[in-house]
Amino acid sequence: MRITPSLTALLAAFAGPLAAQVINIDFDKDGTSPIYQGLAAAPDPSGSAAIWNQLYGSGNTTISSSVLTNSSGEVVDGVGFSLEINGSYSSFPGQQENGGAALTYQDLMSDYVHLSSPTNTQVITKNGSITGLDPLKLYDIYLYAQGDNFLGEYSDGQNALITINGVSKQTSWDGVLGGNGLLVEGIEYVKFSVLPTASGSINFSYANVVTGVNAGSDLDGLNSRFAVLNGIQIVDVALVPEPSVALLGALGLLVATRRRRR
Repeated sequence: MRITPSLTALLAAFAGPLAAQVINIDFDKDGTSPIYQGLAAAPDPSGSAAIWNQLYGSGNTTISSSVLTNSSGEVVDGVGFSLEINGSYSSFPGQQENGGAALTYQDLMSDYVHLSSPTNTQVITKNGSITGLDPLKLYDIYLYAQGDNFLGEYSDGQNALITINGVSKQTSWDGVLGGNGLLVEGIEYVKFSVLPTASGSINFSYANVVTGVNAGSDLDGLNSRFAVLNGIQIVDVALVPEPSVALLGALGLLVATRRRRR
């Protein structure tokens, strides 16, 4: 079969991926905290200019926003976010991943919201929700969860166990004070690929990590009294049809076009 310009265009229309839309949220101690800007772990068409929304709060509360922008600064109609917390904190420079000597990720990782358990042997769980999503689309959810202290007795660990749709994933620590300059899945962040509910929501929970209670073992070797969240990225993933489906669809359109021309 000869590939004509018309067929090439049709194939491109069926098989070409759409640019993903990204909503970034930086959890901060308060309104004076610097807001992160730029790339993190998720691919982002805005690159180093990617814009992040800022959310913060203090004490036992629910932080929320019904007005969020995507990474290019455009308001995303109808999408909202809420998260239960016990407080917020900021540490400079901290032991978590601050981006190595360049401090690339300091504005993202050095401050955070958190939950706190009375001891590092009791589990506390808090909930979050993303609403107003398209129930027919797939979303990649990146959650950054790494606190400032992994060595002290008071706040051992400060990583988190995050659960979506019954699947739990845990963050940890790479053992390098200030970080090695890398954002690694399972260390600084966890990633979930999720279809929203019929009402367009994605619900999740986060908890402090206690060995033998809600986790088989804590990857950094210590139980955690706190669980923290530094930020979240919500990536609207373009669903691309299988090549065979794309080819059949393109051929069908081509045949229909030729018939109309006769």
